[in-house]
Amino acid sequence: MPIENKVLVGVGDIKIDKAPAVLSTFLGSCVAVCLYSPSRKVGGMVHYLLPKAKEMQEGKIPKKEKYADTGIPELLRRLKNVFNIEKDDFVAKIFGGANVLRMVNRRVGEENVAAARAILRELKIVVVSASTGGEKGYKLDFNLATGKVSCQIFNEEIKEY
Repeated sequence: MPIENKVLVGVGDIKIDKAPAVLSTFLGSCVAVCLYSPSRKVGGMVHYLLPKAKEMQEGKIPKKEKYADTGIPELLRRLKNVFNIEKDDFVAKIFGGANVLRMVNRRVGEENVAAARAILRELKIVVVSASTGGEKGYKLDFNLATGKVSCQIFNEEIKEY
């Protein structure tokens, strides 16, 4: 895939595009939710840090992309607005949520994955595949021409989802 078709999705970020673009990111305890329309070959990715926006300090307006409960609906809203596609045409894939922070009192990665699953269930968007958890980071390439996600857990072989 030529490098000019690759779009980097940073931490606390949302990117949407159409084929032949490839959305790419790196994850640790963060989670990436990929939404894809197979019939239109368009999709998007949100790369969020925490499950809930209300974990922000009082008085600050949260950046929607940083949280599952605001970022996933924002991703869907952008896809619907730009490409005029209803949510029924999307399937979801979930990645990340590794326990890389090694916090004793909290497992942020697991909380992030659980939040993604709950929100997508509430939105009635089917999760067709996932690779989550573990203790190592992830590298993702989401190919919008095929809908496939190449996922490499650090120091392991690449798998397609």
